[in-house]
Amino acid sequence: MMIGNGGASPSRGAPTGKPTRRKIRPVHIAQASEPIPGAASRHGGIDAARLLFACLVVLAHCATFLAISPAVHFYVNNGFGRVIVPFFLLTTGYFFDRQLARGLDRWLWRVGRVYIGWTVVFLPFILFYQEVTPFRLALTLGFGFFHLWYLPALIGGMVLLHAARRLPDAELLALSVGLLVTGAAVQYAENALLDYATMSNHYDLLVVTRNFLFYGFPFLALGALIGRGAILSRTSPRGRAALVIVALCLMAAETTLQYQSFSPEGFYDLTLSGFILTPVVFVFVRDLPVSALWVDPRKLSMVIYLSHPLYLLPLRLWTSLGPLGLTLVTFALTLAFAPLWMRVGQRLRILP
Repeated sequence: MMIGNGGASPSRGAPTGKPTRRKIRPVHIAQASEPIPGAASRHGGIDAARLLFACLVVLAHCATFLAISPAVHFYVNNGFGRVIVPFFLLTTGYFFDRQLARGLDRWLWRVGRVYIGWTVVFLPFILFYQEVTPFRLALTLGFGFFHLWYLPALIGGMVLLHAARRLPDAELLALSVGLLVTGAAVQYAENALLDYATMSNHYDLLVVTRNFLFYGFPFLALGALIGRGAILSRTSPRGRAALVIVALCLMAAETTLQYQSFSPEGFYDLTLSGFILTPVVFVFVRDLPVSALWVDPRKLSMVIYLSHPLYLLPLRLWTSLGPLGLTLVTFALTLAFAPLWMRVGQRLRILP
């Protein structure tokens, strides 16, 4: 999540005629400055959205909206909530060419260190909450514990994007769409054909679709294409707002279809409407004149995302707090210990 560094994206004219293979070359990209209170940030909209979405992850994991009704919970978590992690991936993809200019190996080592470090932090939870077998440990290490699944999907997706970097933009877009649609079709088939109530550990099936191939790569590729000016580059601010409304309507329709057709225990990570809405939301917030915060929103959003299960999981197991109480206590502990984790993360280099 939120691994991409700040900086302006490279731009170029819209492609004309038959796509030609391009040589990827280093480009000059302005460095995003550190947040200054009251100052306009070059990517303030992106940073603010990442912080907001990190908080929404906590709400989703606390099942906050169950306090209203199961239907509202489903529509929020499996509707707009399915834009959150894709937004993080798309942001990293947006700065892909900048990362490539610095060297992919350096990026892989940095993000791999984050994943290994937080896997060690959550090792007591892994050993306590899961059966300790070679298969379970291998599955957890390869695909991530609980919320950490995002990092293997990001790393593998970035490697695949690097391998596909010389594809013409049209082919890269077609590949990302094809993989996303394939993963979504598999997920729809699982929801339609499988009886999850009779299965033990049915969440293990998440690794089939929620991975670097069907999840990580498609959204990273979308971000790279936006960064290169290949898609959504000529849309006016009014047009972007209209696209957001249309995409939200599509998401509402797809979520309604899922709610009426499948079990609440089904899988809803890959949505076709989310693949449309995420880039539209990204472009919409990218250029918003948002002032920088008094803290680094990138670091804080990462700490919120990574650390909140340290408090949520024990609270869920050992207390009888309802959704609202669980949310309030989890947020209070997460924010109270966030400065400590920011210092520890910087010292141990387990924050990007």
